[in-house]
Amino acid sequence: MSKRTLVGVFCVLLVLAFASSVFAETKLSFSGTYRVRGWYVNNLTLQDDSDNEDKSSYFDHRFRLDVKLMPAENLTLHVKLQALKDNKWGTQSSGLNWANKPGSLGGGAGDAEYNSSFEMYKVFMAIRTKFGIFDLGRQSGGVAGLAVLNVGASPVGADRFIFDGEGSRDRIKWTFAVGKFVMLAVYEKDKEQDSIPALNVLNEQELDKDNFYLLPIYQFENGAVNCLFAYVRDRSTMTAKSDIFSVNPALSLKFGPIELATEMKWVTGSMKSDFLGLDMDLEGAAYYFEGAYNYGSGKIGAYYLWLQGDDDVTDDKVKGLTRSGADFIPLLIAYDIGLSTWNLCDQANHWTFGLWWNHNLTESLLLQAAYGYIKINETEMFGPNVDDSYGSEIDFGLLYNFMENLSYEVRLGYFMPGDFHKFGGNGDLGNAFAFKHTLTMSF
Repeated sequence: MSKRTLVGVFCVLLVLAFASSVFAETKLSFSGTYRVRGWYVNNLTLQDDSDNEDKSSYFDHRFRLDVKLMPAENLTLHVKLQALKDNKWGTQSSGLNWANKPGSLGGGAGDAEYNSSFEMYKVFMAIRTKFGIFDLGRQSGGVAGLAVLNVGASPVGADRFIFDGEGSRDRIKWTFAVGKFVMLAVYEKDKEQDSIPALNVLNEQELDKDNFYLLPIYQFENGAVNCLFAYVRDRSTMTAKSDIFSVNPALSLKFGPIELATEMKWVTGSMKSDFLGLDMDLEGAAYYFEGAYNYGSGKIGAYYLWLQGDDDVTDDKVKGLTRSGADFIPLLIAYDIGLSTWNLCDQANHWTFGLWWNHNLTESLLLQAAYGYIKINETEMFGPNVDDSYGSEIDFGLLYNFMENLSYEVRLGYFMPGDFHKFGGNGDLGNAFAFKHTLTMSF
């Protein structure tokens, strides 16, 4: 055993010895997952010539550990750690090389070795009071729409955040509940760049981006409704300033076996730049609707998503600010893996109609299927005479639970491109295929 290892072990034991009296009165719980995925992707460049099709296959994995410490009944510290985040097998080192850690004195990107090591990607405290719950620190993002109501987006292997994402964000969140009414208020520090000497030499720049959210939620017998009011104040660059306001209502209803859900978002604001001589109006609009029918051992549904594009890129108004969301992934190839021409993940300027189906063959085996058809709303930004037909996709999948804490999922996607992908000089197009299988252990 090396001297460095011995010193590390000694330090850990010393810290635990001093902390033993604290942990004796602190409730401690753990949960987490370890995931291994296998991928095969073929022809994401949509070549019609089989000899030139791009092909790739690999494995990746990710380990996550959630630690919850409760030193008092009304006080909880949440610590979420992860390692090997989507690291491909065979390309990453398992050890941490501090000399190459990003931001260290040694410099260097340190990609391979540092990204393979543990990081605390979320840490926050939850304080329960008679005035509500206060969460402070780095938490999961996303406070809007159907995701809050735990509905929306096809459950066929899809994440549920529409027009939003669940990334880690530094924030203060207040939650107050009275009966069936809940109020959320959130302040986020999105960017803090005035502390970077190279950007703020004379300490005269603000260089911040702050987000403010207010979300009332009301639940009733047959559903729930909410409406997010948001203000984003962006001063994170020295050349431009923007103020963006948005309204994001959502509604879910359930009548017997029928479920309906809808979400809309409107964005308005302005962007000014004395340096560039700009004074632009900002605009965005989007709409989502989903209906589902529950029968015996399965569920079938349909959805429609429309996202505004910019119909005139030469005027003084920037349109299409509302995107589909980084965690809205109803189709494997078009939204998740992505095509080299234009990936739809977290993009505006398109509409999609989809069908999905879940059927439990047994208590442990779930059959999945999905279909989506996609068109581009405004094609001028890609050049003249660009076709608006993006294409269609068919997905199939199986989810099998070996045991309570071990599951295996297989998803196959087959994408058939439209003539939109011919822009940029592409000729005849070929179809794309992808295969993903995932083994997940939870504890």
